[in-house]
Amino acid sequence: MNLDYLHTLVSVVEHGSLSAAARAKRISQPAVTKQIQRMESELGLTLLVRGPKRQVELTPAGERVVAFARETLAGYEALEQELGVIKEVGQGTLVLAASTIPGEYILPALLAAFREEYPRIRVEMTISDTADVAKRLLEDTADVGMVGSKPRRPGLRLERLVEDEVVLAVPPGHALAQQESARAEDLQGQRLVLREEGSGTRRSVEQALAASGMALRDEDVALILGSSQAVLQAVEQGLGIGFVSARAAAAARADGRVACVALEGVDLARALYLAYIPERAGDPLVGRFLKFARERSA
Repeated sequence: MNLDYLHTLVSVVEHGSLSAAARAKRISQPAVTKQIQRMESELGLTLLVRGPKRQVELTPAGERVVAFARETLAGYEALEQELGVIKEVGQGTLVLAASTIPGEYILPALLAAFREEYPRIRVEMTISDTADVAKRLLEDTADVGMVGSKPRRPGLRLERLVEDEVVLAVPPGHALAQQESARAEDLQGQRLVLREEGSGTRRSVEQALAASGMALRDEDVALILGSSQAVLQAVEQGLGIGFVSARAAAAARADGRVACVALEGVDLARALYLAYIPERAGDPLVGRFLKFARERSA
């Protein structure tokens, strides 16, 4: 069915007469009449009847067609807007900054799907720690970030995207490996292998322990390393025990290279967050990626 004819029918109803609709559409009244007649001929039904003072009224069939027309025209307008955004963001460069866990375990699959839908968009991503991601966003050297904790930096907007959990990784032969869970007090005297200060994983552990009235002791820290895989390698080599994301530990745990232990009374569940500057969300490319990430993670 011709969209122009549907628009004309709605215009006649909204303006109350053929002549008023003609003026609104800036076409002649005979042209409006002809469009309505063609619709009626195509459908085999009368849609409008003339009332007093040349006003028009809808027949029951006309009411159904007008409802359909409004729904169709609204859908077409939404489609035009969607396609307009696709045209705008059809090419360009999107710069992402991610902390280790989202950068290595969440974004690769998300970016593969995004690139499939927008093949002409070039994506550049750096992986560092949460503190550096926040710094890059605030310095405007990255468009969107994804982090494993909430950086305390004014000007950033954070949106919860997916759930994660931090676990205590220990060597398979370690005494704690034989237990399903350990007490926080059991960490004392152990050689701890930790992430660096700006790491979201480390911050999540410190915050969870603090909420339970506990803290890591400096004298127990044996190594500070810059990635989750480095922590896992150190644990595998028997250099200590360390906290990592369950996502990062999954393969080593499945292969029996490490064991993962929960801490009693300590909630190590956390969220991974989208991070961005609110003013940048109006950029078509940034806005499209944010919408895509939300929809894919819902």
